[in-house]
Amino acid sequence: MSSAAAVVQTAIEASMEDAFRHIVPIDLASIFTGYGPLPAVSGTRDETGPWDASGRTRTVVFSDGSTARESLTGYQYPHRFTYTINGFTGVLKLLAREAHGEWQFEQLPDREATAVLWRYEFVSRSPWLAPVLRLFVQTLWRGYMRRALGLSKDQIEARSGQTQSDPGARY
Repeated sequence: MSSAAAVVQTAIEASMEDAFRHIVPIDLASIFTGYGPLPAVSGTRDETGPWDASGRTRTVVFSDGSTARESLTGYQYPHRFTYTINGFTGVLKLLAREAHGEWQFEQLPDREATAVLWRYEFVSRSPWLAPVLRLFVQTLWRGYMRRALGLSKDQIEARSGQTQSDPGARY
C-alpha cells in the first residue's frame, strides 16, 4: 500500500508532562484553523470518553461540513500517543483510505523544555493516486501541521508564562 508522510517538530518551553497534558486533549478547533483550501476544524462529536486511553473514538467535524472518524490507538503518558483517522467524507476520501498520527515528547536536557515531534501518514486509496497524495502532504498538509503545532506551542507557553513563539513552529 502506498503512503505519504510529513513530520514537524518544535521545542516547547514547558515540562514534558505539561506539554503532553495540554496537547493530547486539545480543542482541535483552537489549532486547526484552516490552511489555504483546507478547512478548519469546527469541533468534535460522538466522543466515547476523555481522550486519555487507547480505544477512545470521536468524529472530527470540519468547517466545510465534512467529517472524519478518529481513534486513539496508543497512549503512553507522557511520552507518546498515536491515532488513526478514517471515514473521510470530504475531498480527502478521494485520495486517502486512512491516516495515522503519532506525537512524541522528550524532555530536553538541562532545561525545562520539551522536544515535540509530530508524524502524520496518509495511506493512498490506490498506487495511481500516490503521487498526488505525496504532493498534497508535502505542500498543503505539512503547512497545516506547522500552523497547528505553532498554535499548540503558543497556548502551552502562554499558560506557563513563557514568551510566545513565532507563528510557525521551529523545525
